[in-house]
Amino acid sequence: MAEKNRTIEENFEEINQIISEMQSEDITLGQSFEYYKKGLELVRDCNDQIEKIEKEMTIIEEGNANE
Repeated sequence: MAEKNRTIEENFEEINQIISEMQSEDITLGQSFEYYKKGLELVRDCNDQIEKIEKEMTIIEEGNANE
């Protein structure tokens, strides 16, 4: 499972490493599947972080609109 305390940038860096590994000619189908699952977890974590920031921005914008 993706580490929840990682930044989006750290997740993107690991995703790029996974992509590089998956492009290797020596990778097995099982390894590819494990990398794929890990990549999906990282992408989900990034999406969660982005959604949280978007919600915070909406709250801030609504607060400024009411002033």
